[in-house]
Amino acid sequence: MKHEKGQFPYENKDCYVFTRSQVEDTADVKFVNEDIVHFANSLKKEEGKNIWVVGGGELLHTFLKEKLLDELFITIAPSIIGDGIPLFKSGDYQLDLKLKGTRTFNQFVEIHYTVKK
Repeated sequence: MKHEKGQFPYENKDCYVFTRSQVEDTADVKFVNEDIVHFANSLKKEEGKNIWVVGGGELLHTFLKEKLLDELFITIAPSIIGDGIPLFKSGDYQLDLKLKGTRTFNQFVEIHYTVKK
């Protein structure tokens, strides 16, 4: 929120943050400390359109392993962090993708894939 100068960037959208900590909900964010698969499947049953997931390798791993993704947007930044947290954790899973498109903005490249079912 410091970077957004106090203006919540996702107004009028339900916003959930997965956390292992006990954090009190705010007017804009509900903090979730439950099974990711159960929570995602519950959201899918609700009225609405797309579920957008933003996160790193730990959160993404569960969505990949449980085949909960329909699309994948990967944004590449012009920095390489040798000791950083990997986006794709090792494990016994495979996801076949089809390139839907690419775009660039400033120094970033976004790759958009659909998941082959």
